[in-house]
Amino acid sequence: MNASTISLDAPLPAGISGSGHGWFTRYRRYPVFSAPWARGRLQVLGGAAAVGLLLALISMFGLPPEELPLGGIAQLAVQVLAPLMLGPWLGVAVRRRAWPEAREWLVLVAAMAAVVLAMLAFHEFGAPPLKQWIAERTGQVDKDGKRKRMVMRIGMTVTSPDAPASAPAGTPGGRDADSPMTQLINSASSAAITFLLAGGAGLWGWRRERAGLAALARERELAQAQAQRREAELRLSVLAAQVEPHFLFNTLAGVRSAIATDPTRASEMIDRLVDYLRAAIPRLRSDGGALATLGSQLDIVRAYLGLMAARMPRLQFDIDVPAELLVAPFPPLMLISLAENAVKHGVEPKIGPVRVTVRARRTEACALEVTVADDGAGFGASAGGSGLGLTNIRERLQQMYPDCAGLTLRARPEGGVAATLSVPME
Repeated sequence: MNASTISLDAPLPAGISGSGHGWFTRYRRYPVFSAPWARGRLQVLGGAAAVGLLLALISMFGLPPEELPLGGIAQLAVQVLAPLMLGPWLGVAVRRRAWPEAREWLVLVAAMAAVVLAMLAFHEFGAPPLKQWIAERTGQVDKDGKRKRMVMRIGMTVTSPDAPASAPAGTPGGRDADSPMTQLINSASSAAITFLLAGGAGLWGWRRERAGLAALARERELAQAQAQRREAELRLSVLAAQVEPHFLFNTLAGVRSAIATDPTRASEMIDRLVDYLRAAIPRLRSDGGALATLGSQLDIVRAYLGLMAARMPRLQFDIDVPAELLVAPFPPLMLISLAENAVKHGVEPKIGPVRVTVRARRTEACALEVTVADDGAGFGASAGGSGLGLTNIRERLQQMYPDCAGLTLRARPEGGVAATLSVPME
């Protein structure tokens, strides 16, 4: 995952957005300047602004109509609500373009600056006509038709139409209320508030989000590389196990012994060995990806069990799998490990005939279950199924299908062990 591929309508990973968000901050779970982020932010800050304006109106309850600063309240409402709505949605429009990071940053900054300049222009050129229009309709004009000046400050304090010239300097209506320094301070304060209302703080959030997504992408790439390395190591180890010297030596020793006593069986063992190597080695090379098919894995198992049956005539096996399941995706190199375990821990320690059965079925929960069962020596000779190979299988299943797959072993009433692999069907 990187910043250019995330969904703007889905929550961010908890590692970036944090956890424990309440109603007031849950919009922060979404990417900055996304539609859910903008809507949630507007609900929170817009609601707070509406409550503030309502309290301002309540505080003026009882004043004569000619003393109500309706023009100032209208100006305040525009200067609060307009950037609160305009800024975030400009940001949403920019992010939907999916521009490169540097360009997106510059356009977002330009959008916030445009909102600030628009509100300063409104304060300078739009607010006076708006207040004049309201004054004319509410009778707050003098004999020349000009609106009566009122100064409003949060508190709420409303002065008389014309404050006396003796009012203390720096107070509403005082002599320096329109001085250049006062106007500069007012403009700077208005620009800063507008910048924050428009989502200016989201610019820093955007940068943190980008840095967090980049770090998360690096972590995932590292985890993927480590998983691929483990997969390669496992393939090599399994390949080595299939053709390891003692396996070949034992087989060839059995062939040499059978040549003198049972030439037919010796020939069969050689044929089975060739079949097994033909089935195993190409598949081990090609099945290193995430998934193979159940049919390809059964080919290896069938060749392996056929070779073992040729070496040990007391071994019988059968494979019962519906044809429609042969094309189902199945993780590679696991089924052969279970078959090897069945032979090593179930067949070889037992004296007398023994059978290995491989079955597969599709469950009602749309899972594919493949079972390798034997009626051999049982857990007493297999150490309870806690070997390194079984541990590796469980780790790979957890990696490939988190909490959706598993390996279970159980003792069979008639003796032996049944090992079942369960993976989700695609």
